[in-house]
Amino acid sequence: MDPKNPGAVDEIIHLGDHWNEAGLRAHKKEILALNREIRRLFNHAYAYLEAANLFLNEVRTYYRDTGALDIAALDRLVLDLIHEIFVPEPCLDKSSYVRRLFATAITPDGPVSHLETIVGHLRKRYIITGDDGTGKGTVVNRLLDAAQMRGYDVEAYHCALDPMRVDHIVLPELGVAVINHVEPHFLTPQEGDKVIDTGQLVDAGVDALFAAERNVARALYRRCMEQAVWFINQAKQRHDEMESYYIPNMNFADIEARRQMVLERILEIAAEAETIRPR
Repeated sequence: MDPKNPGAVDEIIHLGDHWNEAGLRAHKKEILALNREIRRLFNHAYAYLEAANLFLNEVRTYYRDTGALDIAALDRLVLDLIHEIFVPEPCLDKSSYVRRLFATAITPDGPVSHLETIVGHLRKRYIITGDDGTGKGTVVNRLLDAAQMRGYDVEAYHCALDPMRVDHIVLPELGVAVINHVEPHFLTPQEGDKVIDTGQLVDAGVDALFAAERNVARALYRRCMEQAVWFINQAKQRHDEMESYYIPNMNFADIEARRQMVLERILEIAAEAETIRPR
């Protein structure tokens, strides 16, 4: 990320001030080669992630394209949830603020989710289960729209595979979360949670006619994800090799001193903000 307002807003911390340039230049050839290999591996990883997303979207199309999903029933489900979550609460006389985040990452060890740390303490959790393409994302997005129209702030948690998609929302002012229960965002229901299965909106007879085709697309999605993770893992290993050239040539005592300076600066800024915050 490049600084947009250096000095006025952004402060630049250059850790290159603390490395041994001569020691690193002695391994220039190896470092350049590893960087090239890391770029190659990530390019392949991104290609497989793109393919994985394509096949997952293929899975989603089956329920609507075949008419197996009852769209009218899905609309009624959303309306019932809007009434249940928002009707008992007043509309707020302010603009809604949507904070956009991730609860999941695709890592060298595979997809990792920290969803429980985000929603575990909330008073009410709506867990939307069902296959991909049965309307779970529609439920989440319509509830996000409903929250915005009523002035409630929203934490929108996006999909790591397709960042344009919102998987979950949290309404901090209501202590409510709406969760798309899908791999790897599996969440064990607790007492007080409301579990809603959009699979109940699917005509099982129609669905069975196309299940074999859909399962092929799902298998290809999972295979592409596995291959993408393999490439990311390989890139991580090459990155670790490159770090082996940097670690002996870094002055970690100076870096620790810089860390302390940055921490003190952050605390100063926080204290300044506290003195001007309206009460």
